[in-house]
Amino acid sequence: MTSDVGRAVRVGGLDGVLLARSERGDGCHQVVATRLGGREVVLKVYGRKRARLPTALRGFGHRFLVGKTGLSARARCDTERRLLALWRAHGLAVPAPLELEPPEPIAAPHLVMERLAGPTVDVRLRAAGADGELSAALARFAGEWSRRHGLAERLREPGLVHAHPGFAHLLEAGGAWAAFDFEYAYTDRDRVDELVDVEIAGFVASLQRAAGARAPALLRALVAGYPERARLERVARAGAIGRFRVLEPLARRLPALRGRGPRKLRESVAALAAALGPNP
Repeated sequence: MTSDVGRAVRVGGLDGVLLARSERGDGCHQVVATRLGGREVVLKVYGRKRARLPTALRGFGHRFLVGKTGLSARARCDTERRLLALWRAHGLAVPAPLELEPPEPIAAPHLVMERLAGPTVDVRLRAAGADGELSAALARFAGEWSRRHGLAERLREPGLVHAHPGFAHLLEAGGAWAAFDFEYAYTDRDRVDELVDVEIAGFVASLQRAAGARAPALLRALVAGYPERARLERVARAGAIGRFRVLEPLARRLPALRGRGPRKLRESVAALAAALGPNP
């Protein structure tokens, strides 16, 4: 993302403030805070983030190795619109997609969403002090987090698993923590349990990165607020296999392969096991 976040921009006949922009690829991708239809909104314009050949090659890996949706601008826009509607249908906190169009045409795929004002939760995790209040907020989040994981597993709905797990993709909004950034989604209904495991490990890793030395105490609060302890124990036992579906059958048969994934994933699984206590 570019460093000119916060500057004034004009897109689709609307004046606004740049929230994010990618200079890679075709340079079209940007997220803008503006006003439309008498309300504060976010206008997201989707562009190609890489050159055409790398996009095609990475897209192949997304679909056939990882099991995710496509990388094209149109595919990412359609995925985000679909997932926002899906999450809201289940009462989950996400921005509402709005049926509004800018006054001037935009050639690229785009989406208008409600604007949820507030910092990302990772910013709060990095700030020293008020850890008691933060622990209570983490426990509240954990209850809703567990509910969503239960829905995903019961419905076999991979779209209810966040493909970008982490507290940088949660906004503090009106007392709730609302998720955002749904350009990609998992697609394999047969792997929902494993994908939930990877998401849990990803959030634990995010907590460790943001909170540093304060992470163990905050992680204990997160674990205490998560009702389905057996699911957390499953993550600790399995080592969060699941990032590459073609390797999973082999990993299940060879326990020595578990935990040999990315270092941050191994560390997050170990931290979760410690927070769960003896014999998770």
